[in-house]
Amino acid sequence: MFLSSSIRWRAVLALLAAAVLASACGTVDLGPRYSPPPIRMPESLPANPAEAPPTVQPMPVPPPQSVPQPLPPIGTPVPAPPAASPSANPNLVTLTTQLDGASVIPPARSGATGQLDALYDGATRVLRWKASWSGLAGAITAVQFRGPADATQIAQPVLLWPGPFGDRYEGRATLTPSQATDMLSGLWYVSVFTSSYPQGELRGQLRVVN
Repeated sequence: MFLSSSIRWRAVLALLAAAVLASACGTVDLGPRYSPPPIRMPESLPANPAEAPPTVQPMPVPPPQSVPQPLPPIGTPVPAPPAASPSANPNLVTLTTQLDGASVIPPARSGATGQLDALYDGATRVLRWKASWSGLAGAITAVQFRGPADATQIAQPVLLWPGPFGDRYEGRATLTPSQATDMLSGLWYVSVFTSSYPQGELRGQLRVVN
């Protein structure tokens, strides 16, 4: 009688303990920020080493090497450089002259100087020129091409340059066949007349450059 009561009592205590433990576990709070750590899975290695992916090995790049060129035998003449190609227009002729007071007849005591460069097209008989001067003693009153005459002679004007005149001048004109012949023969000259030298302060005889 006493033994059965003791067993029943122990059973009641066991049930009460189980109830208390269950209620305690149900009230555990892990918190809103709880995040379980990630689980890393081990990587499986290939059973056969030959199945492993190949690895790229760096290869050194050799520096470029120049290919030696064979030298010509001793005594072989060196070829001359190609000659300059002729002008695209063989009819073009270049002329030039230096202007000074000593070339004037009679000579002018002037320290002025000048330069004229011209280009003549034999196909069209068009003459184009550029002139410049400096140190003139007075204002320019006229500039003229004159001929036919050599450097020791005086000739009549054949072309009058229209003004105005500054330190530089550019002009063009179409020549007659006889004018072109005289000019290309060196029988034309340029005269610059100024207020200080009415007989001419500068003169220069045209000559063909090419």
